[in-house]
Amino acid sequence: MVAVLAACSSAKQPEMPSERVETAPPPKAAEAPPPSSLDLQPSQPVPGGVAIPDQAGPPKVALLLPLTGRAAAVGKALRNAAELALFDIATEDFALAFYDTASSPQTAAAAARSAINEGADMIIGPLFADSARSVGPVAQAANVPVLSFSNDRSAAGNGVWVLGLLPSEQVERVVRYAASNGYSRIGVLAPSNAYGFEAMQAARDTAARTGATISRMRSYTPGDSTSLSETVKSFAAGGEGGYDAVLVPEGGQNILNLAPLMAYYDIDPNKVKYLGTALWADPSLGREPTLVGGWFAAPDPAGRKPFVDRYRSVHGTAPHGLASLAYDAVGLAAVLSRQPGGDGFSVENLTQPSGFNGADGLFRLLIDGTNQRGLAVLRLTANGFERVDPAPTSFSAAIN
Repeated sequence: MVAVLAACSSAKQPEMPSERVETAPPPKAAEAPPPSSLDLQPSQPVPGGVAIPDQAGPPKVALLLPLTGRAAAVGKALRNAAELALFDIATEDFALAFYDTASSPQTAAAAARSAINEGADMIIGPLFADSARSVGPVAQAANVPVLSFSNDRSAAGNGVWVLGLLPSEQVERVVRYAASNGYSRIGVLAPSNAYGFEAMQAARDTAARTGATISRMRSYTPGDSTSLSETVKSFAAGGEGGYDAVLVPEGGQNILNLAPLMAYYDIDPNKVKYLGTALWADPSLGREPTLVGGWFAAPDPAGRKPFVDRYRSVHGTAPHGLASLAYDAVGLAAVLSRQPGGDGFSVENLTQPSGFNGADGLFRLLIDGTNQRGLAVLRLTANGFERVDPAPTSFSAAIN
């Protein structure tokens, strides 16, 4: 199932057609330009200051999304954000084809084959790591780059980039900041899953580089109340004398179950600095007193606000947390498609060291298929978040 849209001013969400539909690009609306902070442009000028001419013919970019199945609601939000990027950033001859992956790796691979057979020069999506792994060989054989929405580094490489926020980068940012502010003995209490294991390794690596010490580390089984209680009790044994900060890379209901146990077993937030990841970027966590005052690394909400406000004004609701990835990916494709010579999607252009400014701030794609982002350090309050250390404005500045 596929629809082809050109850059246009339509703010309505079109229904998915039963067959391929092509639309001619209507004129853009001139009276309401998007805020300049939403324009995704290379963060440094094109070498020599040469203006980038429009490429002849519409760029061929395929967007693979779960438009049906268990993740259809997320897929719809990603599609909505992609269409905003068409309006805000793309030129009138930029066309984007939508393909339904139905939350299935097999369907995603078939969609990638269809997209490539129909002339796609770039694939954006799919959402899940297993689908990205199934799409990778199909795209690699055709030398078509893939910008997936996953944050699982195991899906990266061989022409596939993961655009999601990597746990390791979030942990490095917040642990480095904590160490620079005198928290040198750090404990880690993490879920026994891929996210937690990556966070634990990143904590070890960052501590080694900053002179801090990982003084205690435990993992627990999410959803297992017995495991959780016993693990927290074991972790807390000896009191806060063993650590002056504790990293908890967990979010949602899981951390709301975990935090009171930590307080019960005397991991006192008045004596121990709680640290988290972007999973803490949830204002509802402020209702848990144990977490209030903790630091976590995430994109700066102030920088993301223009995108959130714009999405809400068009679609009447706040965007899903991943929607900005689709906005930035389509914006990136639109910008690079205007490179002269038709090689805008080359590895060299995709991985330019200066990176790009998107809805979630500064980011760049690395040669190994991962990404790097400029993250802020935020403090959780009872009413939301406070910025305690700003995100960098360029990759020439140290990220610490």
